[in-house]
Amino acid sequence: MNNEFVDLRREHLSSDSFWPSFTDIMMVVVIIFLLTSMLLMVKNWELLDQLRNSMAAEEQAEKIILNTSQENATLEEQLAHAQNEVSMLRMQLLQASEQANQLNVALDDKDKQIVIVMGENNQLKNSINQNQDNINRLSSQIAALENNLSDISIDVEKKQSALNDERQKIIIITQQRDKQSLKLASLENDFGSLKVKYDKLIKPARSAKGKYVVSVNYERINGKERVRFKDSGKKDYTVITEKQLHSQLSKLKKKHPKNLYIKIVIPKESGLTYNEAWTFMKELLNKYDYYYLE
Repeated sequence: MNNEFVDLRREHLSSDSFWPSFTDIMMVVVIIFLLTSMLLMVKNWELLDQLRNSMAAEEQAEKIILNTSQENATLEEQLAHAQNEVSMLRMQLLQASEQANQLNVALDDKDKQIVIVMGENNQLKNSINQNQDNINRLSSQIAALENNLSDISIDVEKKQSALNDERQKIIIITQQRDKQSLKLASLENDFGSLKVKYDKLIKPARSAKGKYVVSVNYERINGKERVRFKDSGKKDYTVITEKQLHSQLSKLKKKHPKNLYIKIVIPKESGLTYNEAWTFMKELLNKYDYYYLE
């Protein structure tokens, strides 16, 4: 048996030996082609699985980023709403405090007047006692002083009338003080009811959700007014003048005519009166805020 390769050269081939050798060679080529195709298919399947896993991971990451953004937006809206409510409550407290101070001053004035009237009343009482002593002394001399008795009686009646007038003044002042006390109590009750109505009215109506939110901080430091402004998306406030503030808000109003939400912050120790804080807030809101423009 000959184990050597078949010599395929034309001069060495016969018709009987050529075709079996050619068939064997083609079979080997076909087998190699099939094996290569199978390897490529397996490799393509592996690459396809990796691509699917990568796309799934990408979708999961996008969902996580979207959820995180929504949670941050909700927390920012809640913070803006809470700060706005705190500012409104501080303004209400400023108003109530100023009214209470005014009433206390009025009550102090009334108390001083009462003290003065009481002093005059004591003087009149002393004068009446002295006159009464004179009457007692004159009674023993009535026979000799009968002509002067009518004059003394008239004098006593005048002083008694003055005493009655002073008593009426004391009664009026006391009534006025009672009215002022009732008025103060009524104002406190009105403030409580107005606060409840305000809370019910403002919560569902005005919201920073979906709005372009800017913050304005207003206070007085060492007798000078200071305005600070923070645009949406910014972390820090910027000190500006009122003219610059109105210019900035006018531009934002044109850019966001129906979505501009102005959050006005009045610090706890702002140094402002109620009228100053309320006038500043009312002017900005009525002129630029979306809620007050509708």
